[in-house]
Amino acid sequence: MFVEANAISPERAQRIAVLLEPDATVVDGGVVGSPPVGGKTPTLYLSGPASATERIKALFAGTAVRTTVLGTEVGKASALKLAYASFQKTSRVLVALALGMAREHGVDQELIEIASQRTDSYLSEPQYVAKTAARAWRWGPELEEAANALATAGLPPEMLRAAASTLARWNDAKDDGELTLIDALDRLARP
Repeated sequence: MFVEANAISPERAQRIAVLLEPDATVVDGGVVGSPPVGGKTPTLYLSGPASATERIKALFAGTAVRTTVLGTEVGKASALKLAYASFQKTSRVLVALALGMAREHGVDQELIEIASQRTDSYLSEPQYVAKTAARAWRWGPELEEAANALATAGLPPEMLRAAASTLARWNDAKDDGELTLIDALDRLARP
């Protein structure tokens, strides 16, 4: 049995499974959370053949590592890991860029004060995606301006330019108050 629990794409996990099968049973894994120290409890997400994922789950029973089986399709655990990591890690980079820009103009403490008034995560509010799509026509140019401000401050503007480019995929949804999450995600996936 082979457990692939690195942060890799679902497609790579599937290619590994194809390479190793039938000589080995492959279980896809994705770890979300901090190492199990100081009372922290990470979760090992698993996907693959049911008998194999149950066996891996049993290995971690009674430990500081939780396990959750996502199904029998290799790649699901990797997809969840990368989807979560893309938000968590990118959001921290965005914090650094926002603070860097604010510091350049002497308003970093004010930015921190504004942000401290909000404690929720946008990731836990998926319904907001449709509202974002409806506002993309004006948010994209705003992010282009922010990218220019980053560049002027000597900070890398590419992330905000990429976000503006992503928002442009929703330009046809201008102020659409009827847009659903599914509609917004479908429009985002169109080339």
